Amino acid sequence: MPAPRLLRTAPVAALAAALLVSGCSHDGSGGGRSGAGSGSALAAVDSLTVKGRAPKTGYEREKFGRAWADTDGNGCGTREDILARDAVDVAYKDRRRCKVARGVLPEDPYTGRRIAFARGDGKVDIDHVVALSDAWQKGARQWDADKRREFANDLMLAA
Repeated sequence: MPAPRLLRTAPVAALAAALLVSGCSHDGSGGGRSGAGSGSALAAVDSLTVKGRAPKTGYEREKFGRAWADTDGNGCGTREDILARDAVDVAYKDRRRCKVARGVLPEDPYTGRRIAFARGDGKVDIDHVVALSDAWQKGARQWDADKRREFANDLMLAA
């Protein structure tokens, strides 16, 4: 069984909420949707163009900068920031309060269970919600190095 990952579901929840609030339902015609207002999230979804996957030509992880860099200037890497943000009962391994030694995730998004973890036990894995190679294929190859580094360390996109 793979290690649970911390996922930030706010964007998905916001879209779901927008769909519920708009009172939209599929009209069964295979095309549009009934009840979708011109400003609704559902109307926006209908306007999206779906394209095939671009090649990964030129993709290298290093083009997104050093993994889990300290982009907010607090002296701690993004991975540690995420663990400290999402866990409770956190104990640190260092005096700077950067390296999380152990903690408890109050609710695993997949099982609903609490997960007690200790550094190195393999119970919690931090990863990108959007894989960097996928971002590369969908346009990140055209960004400058700073923008790719920011993306790779965005606290809302890494979990």
